[in-house]
Amino acid sequence: MGVYEENIIPIKIAHLAEYVSQVKRISLDDALVYIYVNPMYERLYDENAKWWYLSTEALYEEFELRRPRQQKAVPKEVFEFYVYCLENYATRKQISGMRAWTLFKETGADEYVIDNYDWLHTQGMEYVLDDIQRYINKRKR
Repeated sequence: MGVYEENIIPIKIAHLAEYVSQVKRISLDDALVYIYVNPMYERLYDENAKWWYLSTEALYEEFELRRPRQQKAVPKEVFEFYVYCLENYATRKQISGMRAWTLFKETGADEYVIDNYDWLHTQGMEYVLDDIQRYINKRKR
């Protein structure tokens, strides 16, 4: 990747974050999360595709097209349990909720908690957090 691309992409991301923030009426931090979790983000660095030449509006449309869609509806009680586990994990590890969320996404722990709700929610939180940590440790190897 050339120097031009290395310098222009951060500027494009900043402009895109401002645009996303306005369009979706979310904070700039949330807009950055929107960008960084989108598969399109990595494509920005594809030297052959030259996505960085798109206008901010056109780039946003591409991000929207490639935005991960929820594959299955998660029942409210399962989602609440997942968030409960996520927040307790963050507190236990003394990290931010965002860092915990990223770790869960990177390792698949989010899906693990949701897919195993039926038996996890019957256990004590200490056991659940230990189990999540074991799962994360196995996935990191």
